[in-house]
Amino acid sequence: MKTKFIFMGALTGFALLLFLTLLKIYFKGKEELFIADELFKKKNLSQAIVHLERSIQWHIPGSEISELAAEKLWNITLSYETENKVEDALKSCRLLRGAFFSTRSIWTPGKKWINLCNEKIAHLMAVKSGPAEVDGVSFEKRKSKYRQKLQTDRPPSISGSLLTEIGFFGWVTCAILFLLKAITPTAGLKPKPALIFSTAFFLFYGIWILGMFKA
Repeated sequence: MKTKFIFMGALTGFALLLFLTLLKIYFKGKEELFIADELFKKKNLSQAIVHLERSIQWHIPGSEISELAAEKLWNITLSYETENKVEDALKSCRLLRGAFFSTRSIWTPGKKWINLCNEKIAHLMAVKSGPAEVDGVSFEKRKSKYRQKLQTDRPPSISGSLLTEIGFFGWVTCAILFLLKAITPTAGLKPKPALIFSTAFFLFYGIWILGMFKA
């Protein structure tokens, strides 16, 4: 009976912690999108782009926040292109593409946007090198060459993805075990379990951060 109670408590704690983590990610993405909108109203596009990129990076599968941010960043790219600001258009388009790549682990989100960016970046790079034939190479051939390079699939780092997954589940588990095993019924601490689980928590948290940088 006691074992079942501990298991249910651990499962409930894990579910709650996971929910709170997802909630934080959602609201951080929404906050960055709001800041970007305010900066856009002030015509401060350079800073708005930065916050749109951050909003995309706070990605949750199925959330509309990343999609809204991506659409706004894409429209800024098109606006720059219309104004013939090729460098600015390239910068914003690369940020959009890179934002989704930075959130990938065992899968890559935002493939629709990445494909659009590949096509747009290839076009802009070809425009940048000249509208007509350069050194015997036509505009379309240059564009095709750039597109081919961009479309070369570079899978995420397997080691980084594994470290991220191990680290995340590790620190979550340690947090739950700390609550269940290291705290007494009178809200005191059991020294040995507290030391073990707190040390393990920071170790796995460090692994999680390292994995996100390597992924």
